[in-house]
Amino acid sequence: MPSSPSPRGRRPDPAVDAKIRSAVMDLLLQRGLEVTMDEVAAHAGVGRASVFRRYATKRDMLLDALAQMFDIQIAIPDTGSLTGDLRQVVVDTLAAWQDDRVAALSRQILGETGRDPAVADLVRTSMRDRMARTWAVYDRAIERGELRPDSDLWLLTDLFAGLVAYRGLLSLDLPDPDEIVRSLLYGFAPAGR
Repeated sequence: MPSSPSPRGRRPDPAVDAKIRSAVMDLLLQRGLEVTMDEVAAHAGVGRASVFRRYATKRDMLLDALAQMFDIQIAIPDTGSLTGDLRQVVVDTLAAWQDDRVAALSRQILGETGRDPAVADLVRTSMRDRMARTWAVYDRAIERGELRPDSDLWLLTDLFAGLVAYRGLLSLDLPDPDEIVRSLLYGFAPAGR
């Protein structure tokens, strides 16, 4: 009969995992990337060892938190038109940047991508995965004849994501959602051309 597992071999308690992950996210939004593992333990109401059992280093903890942040599900609208769907995606995305804490943390994360290849890779893959989830909007638009089947969907996606990142990083005002959608779909040519 096998011996019972040692305390080191125990599986982490999912409730404690949830508390720690929640504490990391709260503190990141409050304090940015300077949060410490001791602060996380205190905020979660757990011992320091519980945090270190889950994350060998602060960097591991932050990478896990960033993965969570980028993995937040985006609602995929189905308004019946590409214009309506894109407008909803734009409104939801811009709303996230209206929270000063989210905007500040996003600026820190994007700044960190130049210093830490693991953060850069996480941001790149997470953003691409997240953006690709919205492609159901484009698939329906292609089926309805609102987009050409050979449309460069990455370019369409990147034009919007790039605008938000650029303006957000520089703390510039974000344009009106209707103007963004109009520009994405029709460019700047006069109507009827």
